[in-house]
Amino acid sequence: MRRLDAVRRRLSDLQLDGVMVTTAENIRYLSGFTGSLGYLLIGQETAEIVGDSRYWIQMEEEAAAFTLVRAGASQGLFALLVDRLKALQWRRTGLEAQNLTVDQYERLGGGLGDGALLVPTRGMVEELRIVKTRDEVALLRTVAGIAGRAFDRVRQAIRPGIRERDVAFLLEQTFRELGADGPSFETIVAAGERGALPHGRASDRVIDSGDLVVVDFGARAGGYNSDTTRTIVVGTPTPEQERVIEAVRRAQQESMALMRPGVTADAIDRRARETLAGEVHAFGHGLGHGIGLMVHERPFLSASDQTILQAGMVITNEPGIYIPGWGGVRLEEMVLITESGPEVITPASSEVGLA
Repeated sequence: MRRLDAVRRRLSDLQLDGVMVTTAENIRYLSGFTGSLGYLLIGQETAEIVGDSRYWIQMEEEAAAFTLVRAGASQGLFALLVDRLKALQWRRTGLEAQNLTVDQYERLGGGLGDGALLVPTRGMVEELRIVKTRDEVALLRTVAGIAGRAFDRVRQAIRPGIRERDVAFLLEQTFRELGADGPSFETIVAAGERGALPHGRASDRVIDSGDLVVVDFGARAGGYNSDTTRTIVVGTPTPEQERVIEAVRRAQQESMALMRPGVTADAIDRRARETLAGEVHAFGHGLGHGIGLMVHERPFLSASDQTILQAGMVITNEPGIYIPGWGGVRLEEMVLITESGPEVITPASSEVGLA
């Protein structure tokens, strides 16, 4: 109910009569409903969930605080939504601009007529999701722990002769064995020269002795996600490999020290880049991102995000160096912002070498 109250306060701030929520993660956050299709209609005196017959029982169980509006077939769901908005007679209805197609917008506008105004909103619910509750932090610790234990089991299998895709398969299988619903995203395993691809998919490339191997992985359970990256060396690291790994580690440590309440997201990103100023191939992507119901959510550690950090945020920190033809290094942790400073909640082994 606190989450609904927060939305209603935002309605007043934006002078809206109500809002239509269509983003799956926002629907889950506000109502508890975990199905793949449904809509929320929230006003000062309204809390409705509109769904088709596949989900009626599930909606009654998971979204008990919402009145269920029943559509028969899924094909008629959007038409019923228009009918409900007509019945509610909202003059100013907020829409989630980031999740509504042009076709849906036109169908809504055409169905409601000239008396109703559709108002695009951005980040209305996402702003509420930025700071995690105690229960959400517990879920994030759980999935980070599952992923970490899985990696620690599988890392010894990363040997000469095994394919990148085999490592990814073993990790994702182990996530499930340890209680996860599955991976948060397609596991990245990039060995040797392929490590220069920040989002290189696991391929048929066979891992060889001396390779740097970048492994970016995450588990998902209870709707929440983890995200961790480790870079290991198959064998004894060369001096250059050690140098690059240490440079990335230093950038991570120095920027992570700033991850405290009151510091802006862009300042943290800037510190990591300043630390790697002499590296021609330092990372071009953002330093990190919030994580929760989505793998990538606000705030973002980047030059364009001036969000002020608050206790309760969970944000990744993942600097890297990517050298074409040579390989890459990325190190990533999930960091809980606390009043006393940053707390790393990703427990996967950070040992570099594999004997």
